[in-house]
Amino acid sequence: MPAWRQNIHIMNGQTMRSSPEKNAGQAGALPPQPGSESLLRMMEHLVLVREFELKCEAMWKAKEPLVGEYHLSLGQEAIAVGTCAAIGPDDFICPSIRGMGVYLCRGTPLQYLMATFFDREGGIGAGRWAHWHSPVPEVGILAQTGMLGSGLVTSNGVALTQQYLETGKVVVAMLGDGATNTGYFHEGMNFAAFRLLPVVIVIENNQMAVSTPLNTVVRVENLASRAAGYGIPGVTIDGNDVLAVNDAVRQAVALARKGGGPTLIECKTYRWGGSTVRDPDLLRPAAEKEAARKNCPLARLKGKLVEQGILSEPDFDAMTRAARQRIDAAEQHAKKLPLLDAGGDLLSRYGPYAEGVQS
Repeated sequence: MPAWRQNIHIMNGQTMRSSPEKNAGQAGALPPQPGSESLLRMMEHLVLVREFELKCEAMWKAKEPLVGEYHLSLGQEAIAVGTCAAIGPDDFICPSIRGMGVYLCRGTPLQYLMATFFDREGGIGAGRWAHWHSPVPEVGILAQTGMLGSGLVTSNGVALTQQYLETGKVVVAMLGDGATNTGYFHEGMNFAAFRLLPVVIVIENNQMAVSTPLNTVVRVENLASRAAGYGIPGVTIDGNDVLAVNDAVRQAVALARKGGGPTLIECKTYRWGGSTVRDPDLLRPAAEKEAARKNCPLARLKGKLVEQGILSEPDFDAMTRAARQRIDAAEQHAKKLPLLDAGGDLLSRYGPYAEGVQS
């Protein structure tokens, strides 16, 4: 077991190790309202997620020997960052398939993510890498399943446990707009609603389910309007505004924590690239994609912080350099690790342990 797999908790983006007994009386405590330090931390996380995913994209294009598939969240990073900043260190979160930002914001060490990408020892998931399949319980990250939309169903199970045990903890379930048209989603919504589960449902609506525009398969203008059919609150927000995301999730978490049940939050955004790194993204108009890039979540928060005197251009440049240095160091560290040997793994006797190895 890697050394980092200890009882790790994340408070305001800082990693700290502590015992379950020490945290028992403050389970699920929310961070304070965002002050200057919290705003800068969100800025740092936005930069880290952007730079990390740009690195993943570059490694794939360079034909590095990577494992698995990559569904990047470039252009929609504010949703993961704002959400993670709104939940407590002992709460749970189930990322969507574009959930790399959740792993990073909750404190999963970069070197272990890189070790997983390169199929090296000490990574996550014993080589069965697909990042939405890989839980990191030490930081409260639940595993998504291979059936999109069903993450809400499994998250409900975790939320039901918290409700039964009266832990005060909340579960956040994240999914894309395409997943909201599955039976799993509607079953999950109904169960969460009538049981008043402590769960917050966050839709990352990038308006495109693989190659299907959302407006060609649904009649409602806002997916959050579906919440009314289950008798729960629903809100549609600007998913590229990290502060709006943070505020909406914070309010929903507070409601869930005091027994008020679930909230459906629709974050409207736009993914900058194809559905996966393999997708050349030829179906959307170039002008539409160019316009979306002008609505960059990083640039928007940076502009606000510079205007308020909280951040300077040199500070931002230093943030970017520091993120790149951390990412490069993690890559080089991972490449020096021995290749994963899953020969003794029982599951590996019946099927390949690594999916999608790029040769």
